[in-house]
Amino acid sequence: MSSRTFDRETLLDLIVNAIPLVMMAFFVGVFVLYNPFGTDLANQAIQLSIVIITFGALLVLTYFSGRAISKAESELEESPEEFAEPQAAAADPSEATTPDYDEEEFGEVTSDEPPEDAAAIAADDADDESADDE
Repeated sequence: MSSRTFDRETLLDLIVNAIPLVMMAFFVGVFVLYNPFGTDLANQAIQLSIVIITFGALLVLTYFSGRAISKAESELEESPEEFAEPQAAAADPSEATTPDYDEEEFGEVTSDEPPEDAAAIAADDADDESADDE
């Protein structure tokens, strides 16, 4: 395991946050060098504080998410059998485990046709919707 906090894979996961960070840094530079919205100091302070605070919040979020990703990857490397998908116990489907529910509770569907009372239920629903519209 590497002694660095962010390895190559973690940095690739975090690259999605680099684009907005670069964009915000660009706009801070443009707003400081060339002020397109006038010379009012109050407006400029509000404008820059919004962009700088958002930049700082995204930078902190990126750092902590990188640490979380790195920690999760290291835990996965230490004990991969804990997170592995279970293998099928039996190759033959007849030897598979029984379901957790009682099959007698559910009626067996023998055809693709809807039950006889389905039309009555649909008609009741249509009547309810037309009554709601009035």
